[in-house]
Amino acid sequence: MRFLGYVLLVVLFIFATLFIVGLCLPRVRKGTKQTVYNASIETVYNTVVNNKDWKWRTSLDNLQIIETNDDFEVWEEISQGSMIRFKTKEKTPFSFYSFEMNNKFFQGEWFAEFESVENGKTRFIATELIIYKNPLIRVLGYAFMDLDGFMGTYQNELKNKLENASR
Repeated sequence: MRFLGYVLLVVLFIFATLFIVGLCLPRVRKGTKQTVYNASIETVYNTVVNNKDWKWRTSLDNLQIIETNDDFEVWEEISQGSMIRFKTKEKTPFSFYSFEMNNKFFQGEWFAEFESVENGKTRFIATELIIYKNPLIRVLGYAFMDLDGFMGTYQNELKNKLENASR
């Protein structure tokens, strides 16, 4: 019986420690990544905002559009068994695109800026803001959610899509 009491104390200590560490971590996590694509600004923008053509995103298992209202959508993406719901926030053709995201562990916002650069290329700058819903999830998110890696994967997949479209 005494052994179980010690185990319970250790478990409570671990949870309390993780909770305190979570409280000390920044509430908002931000990542920004940019790439220059050898494609027109129209092509890059139209590829990014087109949720109907998502199969080039090999990191996704499924994408389902739930609701469409003019040019704004609500959709769900499933990746590795985890579902995230998205909602278009703002679209300014060929210059800006943003959406909100939400799942059981976090909420946030993603936005992209598009800029024409030399020789018909496009600079694509994406920023993601994540707000974890509680301090314990915050610790796990900082430890195991590779925000920079996710953004890099997306931009590499986009590069592959754009290169294959121009062939």
